[in-house]
Amino acid sequence: MTARRNLLLLPIAASLLLAGCSRKPAEAPAATTPRAVRVATVREGPAEPPVLATGLAASRDEARLGFKVGGVIAAIEVREGDQVKTGQRLARIEAAEIDSSVTQARAALDKSRRDRVRGEKLFADDVVTREQLDDLGTAETVAKAQLDAASFNRRYAEITAPSDGRVLARLAEPRELVQPGAPVLVLSASGSGTVLEVGLADRDALRVKVGDGAEVSFDALPGRRFPAKVQEIARASDPRTGTYRCELAVDTSGAELPAFSGLIGRARIVPASSTASTRSYLPIEALVEGDQAKARLYLFDPTTSTVKAAERSVTFVSGADVALDEALPAGTQVISEGAAYLRDGETVRVVADEIAAP
Repeated sequence: MTARRNLLLLPIAASLLLAGCSRKPAEAPAATTPRAVRVATVREGPAEPPVLATGLAASRDEARLGFKVGGVIAAIEVREGDQVKTGQRLARIEAAEIDSSVTQARAALDKSRRDRVRGEKLFADDVVTREQLDDLGTAETVAKAQLDAASFNRRYAEITAPSDGRVLARLAEPRELVQPGAPVLVLSASGSGTVLEVGLADRDALRVKVGDGAEVSFDALPGRRFPAKVQEIARASDPRTGTYRCELAVDTSGAELPAFSGLIGRARIVPASSTASTRSYLPIEALVEGDQAKARLYLFDPTTSTVKAAERSVTFVSGADVALDEALPAGTQVISEGAAYLRDGETVRVVADEIAAP
């Protein structure tokens, strides 16, 4: 009888135990730490993308010097990198042949002069006609012109420096036979300034104008930037490349540029027409996802430390930034790092150190 009573009491005790457990207060969920993010302030920039181009640096005034006449090079008195002064002799050719031409021309002039003087005496004695005397005068004029031409060629049988400068290239060696006008030396003029010559596509050449500002960097000088300005644009395209030659004057007054012609330079030209209106720029990392029409980003509200999802159209990419088609209010802040893990309306905390992905 007692065992039976104990078995009946077991279900009652279990139900009382469960009832007591159900009346126990529930524990509060653990508080979560707001996600760490970094923010960036939207800035204004040109409404059109800059023109990017690559070219070679050179001295603004470079001369390819050669001989007026052909011949055998007797001597080249300078080498690449040498500094030269105005009027300094740089090279000369063997002058025996051209000296002979000068001697022949001078002798022909002397003979024609004697013939004219003799003809004047004969004309006075009515031995020759006026026409014959005029012919003698013409022969003397022709002989004098031939002597002038031979003397001119003799003067240009030597190469002299047209200005102070530096020898950039030596294109021939002594005892070589060169043709008339063939370049022998390339000389850069001191103080003429440095230029960057780039080729522009037709669509860019139409946007760029003389006087537009630019910034130039060189692969050989990492981390250095030089201000520049467009000073010349060709009106005809290069038949080989189809591009338009554009010359940028590089301002090197703030930092000395090595005297090397041919340095590879990269130009970022900002057309004046692009600054007439502005667009909103933000870091490309602020974009979470999107397609050709829209891209998602998160706006940051500093008063509540919350984020709000937004969609904007991207017009173009400029370096590490993107330009939006629809402007954002001045001073707007966007999530630049950590945006990929956020939800609309989420509370965040802004940090300055590096953010680790969850």
